[in-house]
Amino acid sequence: MTDAMVRTAIVEELKARGYAVPESGQQLDLVGLGVNSAALIQILSALEDTFDVDLDVEQLFSEPVTVARLEAQIATLL
Repeated sequence: MTDAMVRTAIVEELKARGYAVPESGQQLDLVGLGVNSAALIQILSALEDTFDVDLDVEQLFSEPVTVARLEAQIATLL
């Protein structure tokens, strides 16, 4: 699976839950885009199911959660 496919899946998951990420928004903090912590946990869980991976949530939350960081973490686990 390519990075672009991972990125597309992340953006589609966000869109499915009502959150829009602009094309140039790969580095924007998802919380800054309006994703609350409960929704973020649900999104991460859905992505874990989609990619059959276990994300390091503690490590993810140590810095702003962005599409780019999610993509990088998922890509390293595939």
